[in-house]
Amino acid sequence: MTTCAHLDEVRHALTAGQWPHAAAPELRAHAASCNRCAQEILITTYLQQARSAAIASAQPGTPSVLWWRAQLLRRNTAVERASRPIAAAQIFALIMVVLGIACIIGTRWRSLLDPTLPARAAASLATIRGDWGIIPLILAFTLIPTLGAVILYLSTERK
Repeated sequence: MTTCAHLDEVRHALTAGQWPHAAAPELRAHAASCNRCAQEILITTYLQQARSAAIASAQPGTPSVLWWRAQLLRRNTAVERASRPIAAAQIFALIMVVLGIACIIGTRWRSLLDPTLPARAAASLATIRGDWGIIPLILAFTLIPTLGAVILYLSTERK
């Protein structure tokens, strides 16, 4: 790239917004014949147009729209923050249920393959109810929600 003696004049006219209308006719004639000045004009005008387009598209809008968007963002953030502990409690409850089912299946695996299972299941249910009563059911129905509430309490943020 060779330097041009008129390059500074062209740059000044471009940055002042005087190109091409307020520029001297000799400078316009030189820019038409000089490759370096023509490239400078092309690149600078492109960048100026891109800048003005970006500024025009970045207009935020009215203050009421900005306020509404900020309130919506704040509300969505609060809902997301509040739903995290609930999701954790649900995942914990699901894991407990799956583990409970896996333990029951693991301990009763051989008896599940037995063809006389339906008759023995009714007898074993009556035996459990006779030996234990309804204590296992009460424990199951109270322990899981209680653990979920404890997890929910411990996982909430304190202010």
